[in-house]
Amino acid sequence: MDQIEFMQLIEDTLEVGPGTLAVTDQLDEIDWDSLANISFIAEVDNRFGVSMDSEQLAKSLTIADLFDMLKVAIRVQ
Repeated sequence: MDQIEFMQLIEDTLEVGPGTLAVTDQLDEIDWDSLANISFIAEVDNRFGVSMDSEQLAKSLTIADLFDMLKVAIRVQ
């Protein structure tokens, strides 16, 4: 999984158009909420077969934090 594929996942999760978001965006500024967390967890499980830690996910501040967390989860798998 590369950063482009990951950004498509985030855009799909938030139902926004391609190129709308940047990896440096703050989650609290892009309407990332508990529903987005649940959707993200489900989509990651569906696409990659990886379980995300909801507590760690809740501590993420930026899209980059989510990307880093997913990369680690895929490696550990």
